[in-house]
Amino acid sequence: MARVSLFPLPPEATRVVLGGESSIDMGSLNILDHRSARGFARNYGYDLDVPAQRAHVVQVFGNALEFLGWVILEGQVEAIPLEIRELRDPEDLLVWASFRPQDQLSHWACVVLRVMHTLFHIDHNVNLRNLKDIQAQVFEPYDQFLVALDDGTWVLRGDYEVPLVAAERKQNKDRASMLLKMLHKPENVAETIYDQIGIRLVAEDRLGVLLVIRFLLDHHVLMPTHIKPSRSRNLLVDMDALQAWTGELPEGFAIPAVGSPEREAICARLMPKTQVNGGNPFTSQDYKAVQFTVRTLIRLPNPAVALLEKISKSLAPGDATRVKIPQLIQEQEEFTFFFAHEVQVMEPSGFQSARSGPASHGEYKQRQRDAVRRRVLRGIKLEEAPC
Repeated sequence: MARVSLFPLPPEATRVVLGGESSIDMGSLNILDHRSARGFARNYGYDLDVPAQRAHVVQVFGNALEFLGWVILEGQVEAIPLEIRELRDPEDLLVWASFRPQDQLSHWACVVLRVMHTLFHIDHNVNLRNLKDIQAQVFEPYDQFLVALDDGTWVLRGDYEVPLVAAERKQNKDRASMLLKMLHKPENVAETIYDQIGIRLVAEDRLGVLLVIRFLLDHHVLMPTHIKPSRSRNLLVDMDALQAWTGELPEGFAIPAVGSPEREAICARLMPKTQVNGGNPFTSQDYKAVQFTVRTLIRLPNPAVALLEKISKSLAPGDATRVKIPQLIQEQEEFTFFFAHEVQVMEPSGFQSARSGPASHGEYKQRQRDAVRRRVLRGIKLEEAPC
């Protein structure tokens, strides 16, 4: 048995295992040859001796180069070294990322591996494979009460009505957006992206925001039992002022009876006295909304059902019943899980800020892209990869 020096521990990996750092921030690996690289890949989840698995790794490598060239480097594809662009064996990346001392090829290997690692998490997220069915089930409780009016506005219509200036839904993030989102998050896994699906409801004013929330609660669209507490953000309503105001309300108080001047005064009273931090470093201080993350119990058919039905159709009449395929279909349990989606409720000024200026989505994405560029291109000389 070969004698191996056990200390010092590999510093980069040790900071992840013992120090709580993210693997994305590792500056290098500790893989000395192709044999070690193949063992690393196998335990990562890919046996490179299996053609289909190797082909997927090669495909993800190509996707990573495309993302780096056009999103991170903004078209400067040639900044990526030729050895990387013409790579034939993915094991080389792991060996190059372990060079001591590190050179530019080693740094670039680490850059590509950071993006590939993130893409692997996207590709193997089961929820994303069923996103169409998930979206339908997430939006169904809202859709039964949301009514579009002829003038372009909306109304929540149930046991009573609440007018809306606008209603928007986020169907899902594209792959590049998911990559950006994940590459700046410490966890760096697709399960931590809570706004793959979301809905935005724009009320008439600050008081209208509270009416929207009350409607959603009354009609059990919004379930307090399913809210993720750490994801709630209230940038619109002062809780102490709300409690004081509601404590003063006379018996029989009704919103429709409130005139415009009084309503404006109520909204001003409910405004937060100090600027509230939204908790997201990329969110502008101009962004104002009530935002929360809600988990919906999703029910999907067992994948075995589709296969059994296909087999049943291929059999002669009566054979399916004879081999008990209908019974087997009935015995298959549903595939159930909770899926988180984001809800934003805001008033018109916040809605306009979200569409233009510092709080707009475009500005948000640029701040996010700048942060990801700094993180992913760690160790790269700026003249070789202009930022």
